[in-house]
Amino acid sequence: MREKQQQELRRLLSHRAHSSRDLMRGLGGISQPTLSRLINSMQNEIVVMGKGRSTCYGLPRTIHDKSGKFPVYSIDPRGDAKLYGYLTSLQGGQYWWESDDGNGELFENLPWFLLDQKLSGFGARSFAYRRSELLQLPRKQSDWSEDDMLYATSKCGEDRIGNLLIGEDSLARYFDMAREQTEAIDLDSRNWLYPQLAQKTLAGEMDSSQLGGEQPKFSACVDDHGTPCHMVIKFSPAVESNEALRYADLLICEHLALEAIRMAGHTAARSRLVIAGKQVFLSLKRFDRRGALGRLPMFSLRAVHAQINAPCDNWIDAANRLEKAELISPQDSKKLRWFSLFSDLIGNTNQHFGNISLIPHHGDSYLLAPAYGARPTLYEPIAGEIPLRLFTPPPVRNEAASELPSALEAAILFWKSAAVDERISNDFRHICYENCELLKLRNEGPKLIV
Repeated sequence: MREKQQQELRRLLSHRAHSSRDLMRGLGGISQPTLSRLINSMQNEIVVMGKGRSTCYGLPRTIHDKSGKFPVYSIDPRGDAKLYGYLTSLQGGQYWWESDDGNGELFENLPWFLLDQKLSGFGARSFAYRRSELLQLPRKQSDWSEDDMLYATSKCGEDRIGNLLIGEDSLARYFDMAREQTEAIDLDSRNWLYPQLAQKTLAGEMDSSQLGGEQPKFSACVDDHGTPCHMVIKFSPAVESNEALRYADLLICEHLALEAIRMAGHTAARSRLVIAGKQVFLSLKRFDRRGALGRLPMFSLRAVHAQINAPCDNWIDAANRLEKAELISPQDSKKLRWFSLFSDLIGNTNQHFGNISLIPHHGDSYLLAPAYGARPTLYEPIAGEIPLRLFTPPPVRNEAASELPSALEAAILFWKSAAVDERISNDFRHICYENCELLKLRNEGPKLIV
């Protein structure tokens, strides 16, 4: 009888975690004492979660034939590590999170605050190419399962965004990286060193490419007038082609767009351009790093938005939802709506939820991080070709109408700056001039009074 009940309990818990009440019902209406004795007889294979009436039970899930329980650490602004909590993978795809203060929570999927540990884009492909043999995983990251990604992150996740890392192996690699910290790059060395680092990044030889996004990039510590400063460096191809020229133009435009955002009174990532031969490098100061080793907490909009269980559709609706949930202030909600409008008006079609970051503030609220990733992606090459594109900004939604005058003025300034910047190719400067004139006409026409 006991063995049959154990088998049935395993079957129930193999699909998802259950409360005591659910299990008593699922096991044919057994009593609480009978259930307690049954669970005690299987205590080595059952995960007990929570306390009192909120107690749930689940079965642990192994990850690559190893324990699915991972310690998670946080790195403080000095570079010291501290235990943040434990993540336990459960059968059925759920996760049990227990923070260092003993509080726990059951998640249907990977906890939102760990979503940014999953790589995507160029960084994911580069990471998979470099680490697949060591980890015994498929060479193509697109063939990885969520368990594969979690396993890889727990083994080699020492340099992800934010200040969290998963697994003892990642912590050990972080300490190794900290001890082997190379001298910060001197500003005068960038013109010859950046091309070398870019080549190593494309060859999959750089561990500093654990960054998201499709644009090739690497991270480096730069000596900024005596202060070590961690930067993300995007770069254009080192070949002479129309495709490479267009990517170079767009990186320069990103620098100009950030300047236009600051001119409009909003915060934006500090950026610098380095032009080495035909290759353009755009360096952006990281918000999640401090000094040589320190780290700061930071989460993508995708991660924070996952708390409210709504689709990742557009920035304006996300701003409204987060404000309603009191996760961001009305002021930051307005800023995000402004940035969405500005992006529309400069042809930034890449308005995904990884292109906005938030910084933990008081309690469970967040501050909008400085803007980044703003450039006219409408004009990006496709499969090596330069497509003809018609710039037609979408209609302005009523919820964002009050931000339109300022966003339109900033967009006109951006296109005007790009149209006269001699670092940009003549063909693209002509496009920028036409777009500037188009927005000027729009600015002079009838307006919605709000």
